[in-house]
Amino acid sequence: MRWARLGFVSALLLVLSMSSFATTCPSPSDLGDFVVATYGDRIEFDVLRNGKTIGEHITTFDVGADGIRVESRMQLGITVFYIPVYRFSYESRSRWCGDRLRELEAEVSDNGEISKTAVATTGEALKIERNGIVVEGPADLIPTDHWNPEVLARKAVLNTITGRLNTVTIERCITGSDLIEGAAPQGQCYEYAGDLQTRVWYDPAGRWVGLEFVASDGSSISYVCRVCRSKPI
Repeated sequence: MRWARLGFVSALLLVLSMSSFATTCPSPSDLGDFVVATYGDRIEFDVLRNGKTIGEHITTFDVGADGIRVESRMQLGITVFYIPVYRFSYESRSRWCGDRLRELEAEVSDNGEISKTAVATTGEALKIERNGIVVEGPADLIPTDHWNPEVLARKAVLNTITGRLNTVTIERCITGSDLIEGAAPQGQCYEYAGDLQTRVWYDPAGRWVGLEFVASDGSSISYVCRVCRSKPI
């Protein structure tokens, strides 16, 4: 019971700190200008498993006086002989002021098992809470929702699936992906190593255009951009 009370108190403090933010952000914002010029209001991906479409990932953007609001949603399902055997969903909502993350909420449903992560700014740091456990991260931390190419210069990221801080190195890939680069011919591949192993693609403008990783069952998961071939750079 004592640990339950502590978890409740930490959650309450986190909510209060999130609500204490100023509602306006400095203007103009280089990151906001980048979002408007590069993404517009959204970017969409088909999610494929071993080359077969199993879902979608959509990230939307709203740039205003209160900063950049970003929402990401991913839904996927696997069936065997038309019988659903696995479902996964992910939702995150974040707000940025200038080039800094100010608050984030993420929820994952892994075949019905729910986990949640919440992030808020406190002074010069970020407080990250997941399942009642609170840790501190640097103020310039970038989450793994991939749309912000500044992540390529980071050595640590917030994994919004697990709620953990991941130490990483990010370098250009040795090999590419015909599947992803067929949809985004100008994409350049970068590979994460360390606590997180994945490959991500950005075009010359810095726009996120692809993602690839190996799932826990050994299958290959790919994010294939729906409109990246036709959008001008």
